[in-house]
Amino acid sequence: MSISPISDDLVGQRQKRIDIVHELRKKGIDPYPAYSQKDVVNQALLSAFDTYVGKWLHVTGRIMSIRKHGKILFYDLQDESGTVQVCIKQDEYDPSTHPDVSSLHALSWDDLGYLDKGDFAQVYGAVGKTQSGQITIFAHGVYILTKSIRPLPNTLDEKELKFRRRYVDLTLHPSQKERFLRKAKFWLVSRDFLTTRGFIEVETPVLEHVTGGADARPFVTHHNELDQNFYLRISTELYQKRLVGAGFEKIFTFGPNFRNEGLSDEHLQEYYQIEWYWAYANYQDNMKLTQEMFRRVAQEVYGRTEFSSRGHTFDLADEWETVDYAKIIKERFDVDIFTTPDAQMQRILQESGVELAGTVNRNRLIDNLWKLIRKTIAGPAFLINEPAFLSPLSKSCTSDARLTERYHVIIGGSELANGYSEINDPAEQLNRFLDQQKLRDQGDDEAQMLDIDYVEMLEYGMPPTSGHGHSERLFWFLEDCTGREGTLFPLLRREIEQNTYKIYPFLKPPEKRVFKDLTDTNLFSISTQVKEKWPSMHIGFAIIRGVSIYKKNDELEKEKGKILDSMSGLSIEAINAFPEVQSYRKMYKEMGVDWHSRRPSPEALLRRIAQKKGLYCVNTCVDAYNLVVMKHRVSSGAFDLDKLQFPIVLQFGSEGDTIELLGDIKPTLLTSQEVSYFDTKGPFNLDFNYRDAQRTAVSENTKNLVINIDGVHSITREQVEKTLKETIEIIQKYCGGAVQVAGIVSASP
Repeated sequence: MSISPISDDLVGQRQKRIDIVHELRKKGIDPYPAYSQKDVVNQALLSAFDTYVGKWLHVTGRIMSIRKHGKILFYDLQDESGTVQVCIKQDEYDPSTHPDVSSLHALSWDDLGYLDKGDFAQVYGAVGKTQSGQITIFAHGVYILTKSIRPLPNTLDEKELKFRRRYVDLTLHPSQKERFLRKAKFWLVSRDFLTTRGFIEVETPVLEHVTGGADARPFVTHHNELDQNFYLRISTELYQKRLVGAGFEKIFTFGPNFRNEGLSDEHLQEYYQIEWYWAYANYQDNMKLTQEMFRRVAQEVYGRTEFSSRGHTFDLADEWETVDYAKIIKERFDVDIFTTPDAQMQRILQESGVELAGTVNRNRLIDNLWKLIRKTIAGPAFLINEPAFLSPLSKSCTSDARLTERYHVIIGGSELANGYSEINDPAEQLNRFLDQQKLRDQGDDEAQMLDIDYVEMLEYGMPPTSGHGHSERLFWFLEDCTGREGTLFPLLRREIEQNTYKIYPFLKPPEKRVFKDLTDTNLFSISTQVKEKWPSMHIGFAIIRGVSIYKKNDELEKEKGKILDSMSGLSIEAINAFPEVQSYRKMYKEMGVDWHSRRPSPEALLRRIAQKKGLYCVNTCVDAYNLVVMKHRVSSGAFDLDKLQFPIVLQFGSEGDTIELLGDIKPTLLTSQEVSYFDTKGPFNLDFNYRDAQRTAVSENTKNLVINIDGVHSITREQVEKTLKETIEIIQKYCGGAVQVAGIVSASP
């Protein structure tokens, strides 16, 4: 073998292995053959040695280590079942005495030097033991099955890197595969449990015109041929109940659901769920069935029913406690969920260390009181008698219409399953849908959509039915692992390593930063408190001097017309789904601002288009940068520099701070949670470019501008930079001027 080293880095090692591929092919050896032979799995040799000792067999796997001691080579050969040692003695190794296997050609002693850790190989030899007693294959023929050109790392310690390169993680830590073998059995037993009780598995659409069955924000996609938007399902509920109306009496689905919210170790946007519907049954019947299923799954998958998870210990074989929603809140906090004043509940939450951001209403207060109790319950338990105002799809109890025939399964301080007696009164269901649709029309993207086809199905008639659903979160709790740890390929932000760009020059790395970090705090800065609250924040900042602003410009009016034409099909639903709009709404909630009444500027402009109200005509500066706002859905603002007194700081309001907003007669009082741009005179822009102050408004008399671009949550620095660049360009196009300063200020540089 004559391959000279290139370098010790990844790129060099990879190139060295590529050179080996070429050398093997010159010798007539295929480094990637289609054929292989495997007579036995590795673990069988270890667990049934007496059965195989002395036999000549073909074994296969990945080489996980190579050790050379003079004229003896040792490999550790790993397949799915386990690892077996291979021993090759130079004096005894003679592949010519054994025929080639199909198209495979055995490597000579010298050619064995072409093998590296990570390669897949097939070994032919006799089963025996070394002098130390280790079970070993004494090889007389070694065949290459796959040449690995990227070397395996010695360790993979970084958690996120494990998720990104799960194929490497499972190779280096094969014991991790056991978790996913258990997960496969978890679902297999669950499905078998239902089918043996007369349930049949059905299929329901993943792409839906109208999505429903849960309060969640859906993903939106577009069907090119139909030229219509579709939603990825958040539940299979409404289609399964259509099938119940069609005459199916026991049905279930198993598969992925999608919810466009909450990226964390415990919340995944794509997850697997089992959901069933049982005609002529009520929620109490389903509670019994659920109890039986959970116990059966635990026993068959784990061989036990007692578990410890999230700081709790519970036994599914125990008698399941029944927790009455209203009664336990009364017992713990002396709160009547129907009559106690909101102020009293808010005081209890504050004393318990619970701070609620965003709009605080009675439902949220009561729900958070329950959550304080829930986290103390190890379970297993059923939560019952939940109030109707928190359960819009559940049938009301006949004994008390304020309560519902609903249950949650409480395990480890969390709700891990949900079931109830289904509404089958079409008029009642329509009214509840209409209430939900009103919330959607007001911008609540988690409220349920009006599904008129489903209402029409109920008009044909659906028998009394109970439904139940639980996701793989139950598995995570039984494993006491996070959602990401319990998922083979959890969703992550896409990233490409720098070495990948070196290896594949045709890949284009992300554009280099257009703007440098702005560090001059005499111009602009973000307060420490705001940075701590929103570490993902990026603000674009620029000063443009010498502009000439006019009331109108014919060419600009044409551009506005093109924008209107290009967005003629824009709907409120589509606006609600934009991630940038969601980012601003999320921030508004965190500021305690009702975003139904105060729309972030991108949303406000886009809603005007969707509602056919047209675009504002303010002046050539404002009208120009509004086009960029609508294009990228990133909030922007322009201010009269000569009316400002530097430095400018993005900060929280203080008690007594007021701002005279453009067009208002009375000043607006800021709260301590609201974020505004301040100069030394006070606030001049409210709630991240919701509205501007009269004193800094841009007019035809403005000669010098300050520009800011607002990015938070999922809005990246790249988006802010692109918006800042195009904002500057379009202002200069229609107003002229020269850029004095332009840069980015990030909360976490």
